[in-house]
Amino acid sequence: MNKLLVILLLVVLFSCSNSDLEPINSSPPSGSGLVDQDVVTDASGRQYPFLDPSVVSYCGPGWGRKFCRFLNKYDETTWEVANNYPTDFSDIRFSNFSGNVYFISFFNYGIDTSYCEGWKIGETNYSGEKWNINIKRDEEDIFWFGYDYYGESEEIEHSVTYKYEVINGLLHFSSSDGSLSIFTPIERNYSEDDIGTGEIVKLEGCMF
Repeated sequence: MNKLLVILLLVVLFSCSNSDLEPINSSPPSGSGLVDQDVVTDASGRQYPFLDPSVVSYCGPGWGRKFCRFLNKYDETTWEVANNYPTDFSDIRFSNFSGNVYFISFFNYGIDTSYCEGWKIGETNYSGEKWNINIKRDEEDIFWFGYDYYGESEEIEHSVTYKYEVINGLLHFSSSDGSLSIFTPIERNYSEDDIGTGEIVKLEGCMF
């Protein structure tokens, strides 16, 4: 009889303790910035629910290359400006941060002198002038980034957004300040020996 009473007492205690347990909430906590229907994914489609989707982009140095959709697809692709499209640079090349921190390189070839330079994400100080680049939109065939130009001051002097979109194999470029160009993909060995100019000016981030 005593054993039966002990068993009944244990059952009652166990039931009470279970009723006091709070159910586990699988949804993200309030204020965390994580939303079920908007989960950060990498270029291969893998989800990262612990990352904040409100962050503009995780693409860039420190995150590896897996979040860079456009740069992952067009890594080391070089583009040559098409005829009848004026631009300050003749060729551009995208880089998926393989071995360096620069994600885009600009080449400007001249008869006597050629120039090359690269841009990186984040704050850059170049010849005493400061500017900051942020990725705005990153998809397989669409890539937007903006830069805030500070110059030599501590306040933004102006901001510009660059848009690159691949349509039917051509790279369409436009900017918020009205620039327009179309580029075609080319295969070119970029080395100093292949450039037929007397001088090559290597600016910040030049990939030669």
